[in-house]
Amino acid sequence: MADNPRKVTGLESNFTVEEFKQVVGSFVTGITVVTASSADGPVGFTCQSFTSLSLDPPTILISVAQTSRTFSTIASSKRFCVNILSTGSAHLAHDFAFMDPSIRFTTHSWTLGESGNPVLEAALAWLDCDLVNSIEVEDHLIAIGRVVGVGALDETREPLIYYRGDFGEFTRLA
Repeated sequence: MADNPRKVTGLESNFTVEEFKQVVGSFVTGITVVTASSADGPVGFTCQSFTSLSLDPPTILISVAQTSRTFSTIASSKRFCVNILSTGSAHLAHDFAFMDPSIRFTTHSWTLGESGNPVLEAALAWLDCDLVNSIEVEDHLIAIGRVVGVGALDETREPLIYYRGDFGEFTRLA
């Protein structure tokens, strides 16, 4: 712990932001890169807050910082693609989180999906979505997408996982 831990704001609580992050990080997630197309070219960001929401109709949700430039493109175009990353693509997750946005798509291979969204060639699978709604919650937006197309680029690869701040691999128990 830091000498001067940052307390959670707006709540009467007995935990710090760092303690909250540590506990939430105990939940294993997959890693995705959310992409969209704009008049200025493709945009994208690394996202671990992704889940299916409904089967009928097929709907997903992502959580994104309100300051995200990618989300402003999604809000304008009303479309986005969730690229599910595979083992061996942790560098891609890192690059879409930290690399200069102007070179993300010149560094990594991608194609245009049927609805015009970028599909990363390193993705394990992808979901093409129409934006249904977005809801402001604290410093993030919950974006709800109706799935209009899906694909698996390579069914032999395993998913990239994220646990307590580190990337890892899926291991079958049986």
